[in-house]
Amino acid sequence: MDTNILKNEFYECIKAALGQFSKTEQNNDVYALALDCDSDGGQICLRYNNTARFTERIPEYQKYYIKYGWKVYGLHGSEYDVGEFAFIEYQRSGLVKHFLDSYYYYAIGDYYGEGEPIEEIKEHYHEIFWDMVESTIQRLKPELKEIGIDAAEHIIFFCCDHDQSEEDMDKMKSHTVNSELMTKLIAKES
Repeated sequence: MDTNILKNEFYECIKAALGQFSKTEQNNDVYALALDCDSDGGQICLRYNNTARFTERIPEYQKYYIKYGWKVYGLHGSEYDVGEFAFIEYQRSGLVKHFLDSYYYYAIGDYYGEGEPIEEIKEHYHEIFWDMVESTIQRLKPELKEIGIDAAEHIIFFCCDHDQSEEDMDKMKSHTVNSELMTKLIAKES
């Protein structure tokens, strides 16, 4: 399998989804995009948050703060909590689907795709997965305005893994978000 072709096809899948999303009302004042991943099974969800959606839910988040001590604002608050983001559907190309099905097989042991799992990824499926995700974000970040994403002042585009610690999530975010902005968003926390 040519991983460069895989990375390009995944990039095109996400770019097309963002292009469709840019034509919706939810596109207004997007401040965060994320590829929310589950590396235990090879799942990748495209998610977003915008200022209207976040502002609407602030009373709920403030209740969480009072009851559980969960922060509302900043990089470690509900404002940037991927679990609070909405989904953007995307269509996977045949190769991307086959890769993710193969990933699932090598990680879990079940195969649901057509044909056989991709044998040559067996030893490096995890590294290929994260390279594909991070390279897609790096390629798309400078293109967001051209695609039509109506970005708020400080848009971040990042990836995360399922059930990560704050420290591990910060490490992953630092691959695609500049350190100055991360520091500013951490300082904003309440």
